[in-house]
Amino acid sequence: MRARQGRSAGLAMFLIALLVISYSLPIAANAANSKSTTVWSGTVLLPDGYLVGAQDVLIVQEGTTIRLGSDEDLTVDGRIMIEGTEDDPVILESILGKHDGIIFNQSSQGLGSSIENLTITDAEFGITIYGSNPELTDIIVQNADRVAVDLFDGATPTINNLEINGGGQDVHGFSSSWRYGIGLSVGANSAPILNGLNADGLITRAVNYWGNSGGLLSNLEISNISGATLAVGTGIWIEDSRPLITDVDIQRSDNGIFVRHITDGMYRGVLVEQYNHSQFSNLPAHAVFDDLTIRGTGGVDAKTSGLGFSAFEVNTSGVIVDNALIEDNPVVGFKAYLIGSSTIINGLELNNNGKPLPNTPINDRAGLFLRSVNWAPVINDLVVTNSTGPGILLWKGGAMGHDWWTSNNGASGVDFREFHPQVTILRSLDNAGHGVSVRDSSNVELSYVLTSGNGIGSSLPETGAGLNWSRRGYRQ
Repeated sequence: MRARQGRSAGLAMFLIALLVISYSLPIAANAANSKSTTVWSGTVLLPDGYLVGAQDVLIVQEGTTIRLGSDEDLTVDGRIMIEGTEDDPVILESILGKHDGIIFNQSSQGLGSSIENLTITDAEFGITIYGSNPELTDIIVQNADRVAVDLFDGATPTINNLEINGGGQDVHGFSSSWRYGIGLSVGANSAPILNGLNADGLITRAVNYWGNSGGLLSNLEISNISGATLAVGTGIWIEDSRPLITDVDIQRSDNGIFVRHITDGMYRGVLVEQYNHSQFSNLPAHAVFDDLTIRGTGGVDAKTSGLGFSAFEVNTSGVIVDNALIEDNPVVGFKAYLIGSSTIINGLELNNNGKPLPNTPINDRAGLFLRSVNWAPVINDLVVTNSTGPGILLWKGGAMGHDWWTSNNGASGVDFREFHPQVTILRSLDNAGHGVSVRDSSNVELSYVLTSGNGIGSSLPETGAGLNWSRRGYRQ
């Protein structure tokens, strides 16, 4: 009896010791075909990757470290729940080389996957979603080579507090593809809901929209997006898509927002263009801006100062702008080529804009510059002050507007050249040149015009009058 009890006690101690040793060692997980719920904790080694089956559930507990093999991924066909906390996040890293992160396939749509407090390092791709809708909360991606979060095939995730630090530096100069150093990429009819993005130090883009995608993005802080050589580097790129983006702050980026429509900053704060410039007779409004502020494009605080082109530029396209402030940019404040009636601007204020050097072209020193304009964009409630050259320079075409104020500019307050304006209430005060200059223009319709204090330092009336009308070879 005593011998039997001794053997039982020894066996129990052996089993307890075996359990303790097993718990302290890393888990080597392999894909399984059985339908089950799996729980991970501690350190999980995945040298060959892992597949969550279509009817399986994977739960990753707080503090877990997941280590993937080189070029391997954690693929989700079923449901995954990553339960990290602020104090004890889940870590996804590489055993050796770079891994391909977490991939959600379309079969995981609607199954309730969620990821909380996950930090991803050593990745080529962070999280890739094909046609699924996981909920991502408090995600940090550190220096992913290609794309931190990549959406395809109608993906509709909900994302709260996404932080992306660096991206593309390790492959810059070696990659044969332009698609690297990207934070959040939304494409192929995808439409995320995102609240809170902090993206810093990416090579190519913080937000990359393409392929008829949409969604709601709010509270974006973007900085230091610079260095791309194979594609346009910009804080936000929108191509053939219609997202609603609110509350955006972009600092020290090659371009701030770049909107391009294809039918077949350091450089610019905002650029909206139709890629095929021959489509000048088809100019729909491709972007809507509410309560926009642009400062310092190409200025001393830019990534590389002195290289700016424009603060806001539209080319062969159309925009709708409500309440914009563009100021303190050592480049032309608002520039547009080949725009038409789809462009409607209500409430535009331009202060302290224009190239500072006197030998630069006059259009680069203007606060507002329009060239080759189809009839007729509408500009209401316009204020232009302290431009290094003319306040408002309109050259070839026509436009309509109401309530324009221009003052203290380095040349004429308003300069019409081969232009047909239709403006009601125009006030031009204290400009270095003419209050209003009209050159080689016909069908000029100006009502309720006030000029005062213009051309005070001019030696001749021809260089500083309240109203000056002239044509080539003749002046009156």
